[in-house]
Amino acid sequence: MRKWLLLAIGLAVLLAGWRPASQEPEGLALVRVLGVDGADPVTLTAVSGGDGQGGQSRGRSTGADFAQALEALPWSGEEELSLTSVSYLVVGRDVALEEVLLAVLRNEELGASATVWLAETGAADLLDGCEDPAAGLDLLARQEMGAPTVVEALAALEAGEALSLPLLAGGKPSVIDWEDRRTAT
Repeated sequence: MRKWLLLAIGLAVLLAGWRPASQEPEGLALVRVLGVDGADPVTLTAVSGGDGQGGQSRGRSTGADFAQALEALPWSGEEELSLTSVSYLVVGRDVALEEVLLAVLRNEELGASATVWLAETGAADLLDGCEDPAAGLDLLARQEMGAPTVVEALAALEAGEALSLPLLAGGKPSVIDWEDRRTAT
């Protein structure tokens, strides 16, 4: 009788959808913020952490284009970097924005729901000078700064509309202005 009771409880838990909290595999860091600088070559800066992950990992890679830099990024830090949790895309002024946004959408790991932010002095400079960029950007998002998602930003550029991006500066990301960008026609 006791075995049946334990089996019934186990089955009830499974049917209720309970699952243990997921944890990062050992030696894998979930990237929350991805910085992009340059058009040829492209430099990517990745920062994990925030969201209760504990310690941060950082990585940087450079390639002839976004795809080549992205290919090298997972192994550029002290531990392997996973790009499945990118919430924030921080771009420098010198980025071929439409190409980068299209590459992000085509990549299976990167999400279309990441918000796009513009760094005043370049993404690498901003992220290097910030202890926890994900926490700062989380705060700005909660304050409803209205940064567009990758999909929204690309749609605006493709339609030839002005795209307004929040302009970030400081050691802890803060919005200092909004800047309009258009596709060169």
